[in-house]
Amino acid sequence: METKIIVSDLRSLGIGRQYLGYNITIMAVRMVLTDENRLLCIKQGVFIPLSEQQHCDWRTIERNIRTVIHRAWNVNQTYLNELAGYPLHQEPTVTEFVEMLSAHVLQEGRHRS
Repeated sequence: METKIIVSDLRSLGIGRQYLGYNITIMAVRMVLTDENRLLCIKQGVFIPLSEQQHCDWRTIERNIRTVIHRAWNVNQTYLNELAGYPLHQEPTVTEFVEMLSAHVLQEGRHRS
């Protein structure tokens, strides 16, 4: 169920499977859902484990998620603000974005239970 919510959010933000960061973002959010402390040091908690899994440099993981954020910012800032729960005055950081998506998944999970 959580993957469906993440996919729905990404699609609402204009991000489809054609973006390299699409699956990376889904995996990052799912990692944070299993351990929210990964957000405290996202490089060690998310980027490096994903880079090892994907056989690439950790900076590639970060860049691909930043590309997703940039697309979301240009396509649907209104929904980004809704996910954040407060007005965003600039593109969110990778940590903010992953946190926003994971918080939304948790919120939706509570509503459906």
